[in-house]
Amino acid sequence: MQTTQNPTHSLVSGITKDFILPDIGEGIVECELLEWLVAQGDEIVEDQPVAEVMTDKATVQIPAMYSGKVTKLYYQAGDIAKVHKPLFAMQVTELLDVPAKDNTHKASQENLFSNHPSAPKLTGKAIASPAVRRIAKEMGVDLAAIQGSGKKGRVLKEDVEASSHSSNPHIEPIRGIRASMLKQMNHSVHTIPHFSVSDECQMDTLLQLKEVLAPEFARREIKWSLLPFYCKALSLALNQFPILNSRVTSNETQIEFIPEHNIGIAIATDNGLIVPNIKNVQDKSIINIATELDTLINKARENSLPPAAFNQGTITISNIGAIGGVTATPVINHPEVAIVALGKIQKLPRFNDRNEVEARHIMTINWSGDHRIIDGATMVEFNNTWMRFLTQPVWMLSELR
Repeated sequence: MQTTQNPTHSLVSGITKDFILPDIGEGIVECELLEWLVAQGDEIVEDQPVAEVMTDKATVQIPAMYSGKVTKLYYQAGDIAKVHKPLFAMQVTELLDVPAKDNTHKASQENLFSNHPSAPKLTGKAIASPAVRRIAKEMGVDLAAIQGSGKKGRVLKEDVEASSHSSNPHIEPIRGIRASMLKQMNHSVHTIPHFSVSDECQMDTLLQLKEVLAPEFARREIKWSLLPFYCKALSLALNQFPILNSRVTSNETQIEFIPEHNIGIAIATDNGLIVPNIKNVQDKSIINIATELDTLINKARENSLPPAAFNQGTITISNIGAIGGVTATPVINHPEVAIVALGKIQKLPRFNDRNEVEARHIMTINWSGDHRIIDGATMVEFNNTWMRFLTQPVWMLSELR
């Protein structure tokens, strides 16, 4: 049944309406439909999760805008859904007032990915990441029949491959986060002339300070590592070398200096490399940074970070030492102009001032810089300033506000 709409364009029972996939932001124009949570003909209510999709950045659930009946699904699981195109159609079964130009509806759709949790809320199914589910589907493997070897029975990629008896090479499409990583890295290496600076940093004093502060962090139930110190020291060094916290305009005629220190942390996940960032490190204490880092890393591994976590990064840390790496030549996260890879801390022999050999805790530091606006001398001076804060943490006290 249709009625003559008044100036507020009320939707009433009987109207069939397409749900348009909203603009997710950050240049994302498509997403992979992982799973429908409803079927054609189902009665649904407003805010009920309808589908689970994976963008280049995260996995999210799409909620219904209205209550009604699902009349058509425009995609199947595994398809690539386009932004600004219909995702599904439904017959509205309740009154809903919408402003004259449908602005409320549009605004509500645009907020879907920020107002709803990204983590899948699925029950009665095998625990597995979207990437593992996709591999299982392509191999024709039933996840429910696999005993997962991961934490809490999580099915890993190795479990799926072990259960497959096919001798053919495994081929899978590049989608989601890996597709984003491919585009980002290709763009970076083809547009930014990289150069590298490496050094050794003695970590003995900072390790001693970590031991002193460990009981306080344990009391506050905060996971304690040296990464919060790296972030704060980096922010203090950026105050003296703002060129490292800038970006080159798209027409390469200007340098944009960014006042906020939004430090990205490269994190490896089952789906690929992601780089969320901690916003406004210049205004945060080491304890604040440690708390936020813990939350950030946990949500990254659960694939539940919101898109906003990836926006507006200004410089990146890749802590390869956490997984045993020593040296690397990192690729800059465009449009940033610098990235550092930190190796694992090793106990190595070094000469002291009296020409005697002593055991020292050494971390290898590997910088990559944008040679369009950063020269080697500037990078070395910046790194020396940063390392001074790490080797002699007391110097940070003189810079803190």
